[in-house]
Amino acid sequence: MKGIFGVLLTILLCPFHAMAQANSTVFRFSDGGTATVREIVVGDPAAVDTLVFTYGGSGCTDLARYWLPTLADGMDIPARFMALNKRHVVSGQAQGGGSDACSREFRAWNLPRHWMADYMEFVSRTLAAEPGRWKNVVLVGGSEGGALAARVARARNDITHLIVVGDGGWSMRDNLSSLMGADVVEAAWKDIARYPDSAEALWRGHPYRYWFDTFDHAPLVDYLTLGIPVIIGIGERDSSVPVASAHEVLRAAQAAGKQNIGLVVYPGADHSLQAEGHDHLREFLRGAGQGITSGRLD
Repeated sequence: MKGIFGVLLTILLCPFHAMAQANSTVFRFSDGGTATVREIVVGDPAAVDTLVFTYGGSGCTDLARYWLPTLADGMDIPARFMALNKRHVVSGQAQGGGSDACSREFRAWNLPRHWMADYMEFVSRTLAAEPGRWKNVVLVGGSEGGALAARVARARNDITHLIVVGDGGWSMRDNLSSLMGADVVEAAWKDIARYPDSAEALWRGHPYRYWFDTFDHAPLVDYLTLGIPVIIGIGERDSSVPVASAHEVLRAAQAAGKQNIGLVVYPGADHSLQAEGHDHLREFLRGAGQGITSGRLD
């Protein structure tokens, strides 16, 4: 990838404008279940040739409330932006990082194996509806959605770029052990392993079955298989994912002779790339968007 660091570190700071409003449709999966799809088109709908997909991170927040408008406004490129809500997300719902405030139906379905199947079906059917149209097909993932995006990119041959915010290459177990201490995490894991299918017992805001399904998957293995441009942005003071986890992706990629992965660490920034009132998230997205449209990230 040519000039990935230069693109992200020489960002043009364009004035912010009012965020676009998302349109809504319902996607029906092959098993009969449904999820809401939020969509924003920037530019001429008939002319745009970039398609940007994103999927939910932790919890049951409606992606139309903040994430999708922020993504479209931040990247600031002509594109079709599509967000697939997780199943059982209530329209307009705002909620924090855990799933303790979500419905029981949401907690029962909120498992990585379900995310993967749903996201793959949604991407496949969306692309099949207009075969050959898209020059750029971009996956964007934030927090735990970053690990899913890397896994989906690995499983497909039609993705051209991967953008990740607030995630790295370590497993949940390793992330939490670094942040909380291995003894605390192992004690919690022993109880989780006793009740691996429980949707009622919670740890750190999520049901045991969520943890049992996601605890030991390390996204690093997915990143290292990718040949497409990958851009990771993380805050130096991220309290949810250790910055060392993102550094490990870059270190392992370089050790393997790969030059397609770039990392930007924002000093003093948190999990959302915010630092002392400064919005690094928009800077990161703006740089990524400019790199994609200019071809400098190819």
